[in-house]
Amino acid sequence: MKQPYNPILWNLYATCTYLRYYKPVLDVQDRKINDYVKVKEFWLKGGFETVRNFIAVDDEMDACETVESDNPGTPNVTRSKYPRMAVVGVDSEAGKQFYSIPVEWIPRLAVREDGMFVLKSFEFCCREILVRSTTQLVRCQSLTVADKYHVDKHYFHVGCGECGEENSQIEVFAATHLYVGLKSIMRHFDTGLYVNMSEMLMALECNEEKLTFYHKEVCYEESCIIVTYTPVFKKGTYIRKYLAHIVVCKKCVRYLEDFLTLLDQSVENHPFATYDDVDCDGYNHLALPVLKYILDADFDSLASKAYYGVIDGQHLEGPCSYVDLFMNTYVEKHV
Repeated sequence: MKQPYNPILWNLYATCTYLRYYKPVLDVQDRKINDYVKVKEFWLKGGFETVRNFIAVDDEMDACETVESDNPGTPNVTRSKYPRMAVVGVDSEAGKQFYSIPVEWIPRLAVREDGMFVLKSFEFCCREILVRSTTQLVRCQSLTVADKYHVDKHYFHVGCGECGEENSQIEVFAATHLYVGLKSIMRHFDTGLYVNMSEMLMALECNEEKLTFYHKEVCYEESCIIVTYTPVFKKGTYIRKYLAHIVVCKKCVRYLEDFLTLLDQSVENHPFATYDDVDCDGYNHLALPVLKYILDADFDSLASKAYYGVIDGQHLEGPCSYVDLFMNTYVEKHV
């Protein structure tokens, strides 16, 4: 038997009583797809040189046909014959290539940097699908997941609001320029461990050195130990670069809780406006200021900008080195 995650076999699992027994589960672990089925005739026409990876579904072909159930327990059940298969367009050395996948794979599909398909162990909350009956424009949203990024079900989610809205507006925190990774911040805020959440976010827009961090120095003398905490003032825009990197980086996301704790402490004197002083369109359940923006940027550019934005001229090797240095300087660990 071929790899059980073969696209053709997967289509047969739904129609063949014998093969249905062998249908594998999806939500166990990440699965690499080894077998590929190329699409020869694709309904979406035009040039794809400047378009990123995409998924498309034909909801018009044989839309009225139905398939009768072959299950003896449900003999009268019928279901729509199409669409059962979707088309994935991905870049390759030979140009854009089109492959057929089962529609059941759509919420879990990602493309590795080497071009291999992977079914994640979870469903992405945001997935843009081009549907034949409604598609007018192909947006530049990639399916590729770079190995350096932190990946969870909110990976492709832009903003902090609900996903699946049928308009071009997204909800973001007021006074920040963070777009990706905001769901990770919201999960930490939901814990109730942070006191000055709205002030923390407002401070990220400040271009003056008002955020207070403390550098610890220990001096050992003959009769005593002197511990000195020296205040170091940072710009909110400087701190924002670090936070933007941490929430998207697979290596540095481990620092998120400690980093937010530092930020919470740095604004405890409330040098910034509280949420009710901000003119905004709406508030989420945490009473944080939320604005709606019309976003005109592709996801890959937003993620890349967040990842590399932390570099600030200290000539370290890569953005993760800057984050390591920052956290080792300002976070006191008790071993």
